[in-house]
Amino acid sequence: MRVRYEGGILVQDLLKEVILDPVRKTPGSVVSHGHMDHLTSGGIMTPQTLEVLKVRRGGTGHALPYGKEIELNGFRVVLKDAGHVFGSAMVRVDDLLYTGDFNPEGGATCGKARPEFVQSLIVDATYGRPGYNFPPKTDVESDLLNWLEMELASGPVALAGYEFGKSQELISLVNRLGVEVAVSDRIADLADIYVRHGIDLRYRRLSALAEGERKDPRAYILPPGWLRPPLDDSVSWLGAIGLRTAYVSGWCAMFDFTRRYGGGSTPSDQVRSHADPVSSWRRDANGTPCS
Repeated sequence: MRVRYEGGILVQDLLKEVILDPVRKTPGSVVSHGHMDHLTSGGIMTPQTLEVLKVRRGGTGHALPYGKEIELNGFRVVLKDAGHVFGSAMVRVDDLLYTGDFNPEGGATCGKARPEFVQSLIVDATYGRPGYNFPPKTDVESDLLNWLEMELASGPVALAGYEFGKSQELISLVNRLGVEVAVSDRIADLADIYVRHGIDLRYRRLSALAEGERKDPRAYILPPGWLRPPLDDSVSWLGAIGLRTAYVSGWCAMFDFTRRYGGGSTPSDQVRSHADPVSSWRRDANGTPCS
C-alpha cells in the first residue's frame, strides 16, 4: 500500500486507489466531515455530513452510516466516529486509518473518537505541536459559563464561533443556563439538522427578533466575521446596546483575539473540538485558562 498527497490523501495498492478528503468534487472519494476545508461533493460520507453538505455547498454525495463496511474501489472501507463535530468520521481503509480532525473527548453534540488497531495511521494534527497544551475541557466550559452568567446580569452577550460545529456546541452549552439563545439564520439552518437527528438544541433565529427584544438578556451566537469591528450591517445595532463579546476557539490558547472582537469585558475561550497533543490534561503554568 502506498499513500501520498495529491489533491487529497491518495491511497493506492496495485491497481486499487481511493482518495480521502479531496479538494474538489471526486466520485468514489471519502469525506471525513462538514468543515469547509474538508467538504466536497461526490464522495461517501456519514448521513449527517451529507445533510450538512447540502446546506453548505448544495452538493450531493452518498451516505454511509458509522460502522457499516463497504467495498470501495477494491478496498474495505468503514467510517468510525471521530468526535470532532456532528457527523465527523475517521476513515478505515483495510488496515489503514485516516483520523481526519478528531477528538477522543467528544462533545455535547457528537460522540468520541475511539482507538483502532491498524497497521498504518494518518493523523490530522491541528494542534499537533508539543507546545499546544490545553486545560481540561470541562474547566474551560465552566469558566465560559461563569463569565456568561456574570455578564448576562447586565445585558446581552455575543459569542463568536464557526457556523458549523462550534456554534451548535455553544448552543448546547448555553442551554444549560436556561437563557435564551439567538443565532444567525445560517447557524440555525445547520442546527436544524442536529435537531432532526434527535439532538436537543434550543434557539431562536436572529431574524425573527422584534426590535424591542434586542436588548433583552440573552446569548447571541454569531459567525466571527459578524463581530469584528466595524460590525456587519445585519447586526450593526449590536454596537448600540453595550454588547459584551467573546471569541470561542481552541486557537485562543495561542493567540489573543480580544482586540479583534471589541473592547469591554471580552475574553477569548479555548473551547475546542480537536484532540490535545498531550495525554495528561493540565492548565498552564499559572493554573489559569486562556482569557
